[in-house]
Amino acid sequence: MRKSPLNYLITIAFGAILWVVTAIFIAGSFCESLMLAVSTPEKFLANLRIILGVAAFAGIINCIQWFYYGGLTSTAGNLKKAKTVWIISLIIQIVVSVALLLVLIFINLTEGILPKDWLTIFGLISLHTWFFYWFSTFFMSPRTVVYIPLFKK
Repeated sequence: MRKSPLNYLITIAFGAILWVVTAIFIAGSFCESLMLAVSTPEKFLANLRIILGVAAFAGIINCIQWFYYGGLTSTAGNLKKAKTVWIISLIIQIVVSVALLLVLIFINLTEGILPKDWLTIFGLISLHTWFFYWFSTFFMSPRTVVYIPLFKK
């Protein structure tokens, strides 16, 4: 699983499957239970699916960047820099997830959605961004940087 291109392909497939599960099944049933003031649940669901797609794309691209960087021969000589790159990438994913949530909140300001529902949506977005990045790099990082992800020792 750590060898290229297998880690790339598994990450892309896992990201796509995760998007289908969250955007089609979970978000579909979640949006049916929302009480919206102006919009229809279908319109909100379409916006949510777009946001989840952007989040999934960002997570997959960041994982691919890490796999490429971790596979370089120059990376093995400077693991401290590799740890810094990994942490910066994780922070970027957290910022992306918050930004995507804020975009969705801004689009739906007049809907009167409850804070607990926004937390659920943030959880769905986080699954595609920072959690997906951590999970994929935890299990599929190249051999030279296998112990860089958090909680891996």
